[in-house]
Amino acid sequence: MRTGGLDTRGVEGLLGTDWRQAWRELHCVRTEPVDVQVWDGRAREFAENAGVSAYADTFLAYLGLAPGQSVLDMGCGSGTLAIPLARLSHEVFAVDFSQGMLDALQRAAAREGLTTIRPALLDLNTPWSQWEAVGITEDCVDVVFASRSTMVEDIWAAFEKFERAARQKVAVTLVTEFSPRGTKRMGESIAGGLPYLPDFIYAVNVLLQMGRYPRLRYIDCDKTDEQGTLQLVRWAYISWDVQPGKEG
Repeated sequence: MRTGGLDTRGVEGLLGTDWRQAWRELHCVRTEPVDVQVWDGRAREFAENAGVSAYADTFLAYLGLAPGQSVLDMGCGSGTLAIPLARLSHEVFAVDFSQGMLDALQRAAAREGLTTIRPALLDLNTPWSQWEAVGITEDCVDVVFASRSTMVEDIWAAFEKFERAARQKVAVTLVTEFSPRGTKRMGESIAGGLPYLPDFIYAVNVLLQMGRYPRLRYIDCDKTDEQGTLQLVRWAYISWDVQPGKEG
């Protein structure tokens, strides 16, 4: 098994970077566009593991919800987090841009008789007015989180929308090592003498430039790659309070 490490050589040369713009540039050089039909097709595969992963257990432990708190699960998929939260009677606003994923989630919830999940079809890149159109309003839930689902054009704008919906805190997870979106970007960085920076570095620095104080933890979980090799994958869990001084 392995885990990736961050090459920090040359990072001092990146001080003063406009991290919002840097994220936009990263998004523009994605090697593959986000295809909703691909995710629709993967819904059955995801549904088989919904609510039973070690990743989900750690994420929910870090989230530390109090009884009765409500959540907005952005990019909910087939229910990796929504299902166990509903089992604990939390109100879950479950949002995804894939109808196939939402259908799988609803089937799983129906099998268990879970009634506290409210699904909604939404692309995270859309303006706030479209969020309101599906029922996401100012301060509508206690906590907003986006688990492994921040493939957005403008992460600053996404964080602002998360904060509008949350009364207390926001949490996200992003990759700490190589990801498919970085193939071309990695080559350009190496050619320019700069280190390759994984997604979570951009997110942390965007939050700092927004004036937030993000808390950083990690989630390690095993994953089998296409060759059948077991690897250790590390995710960065980033959380912050919507209003300064609130705990979470």
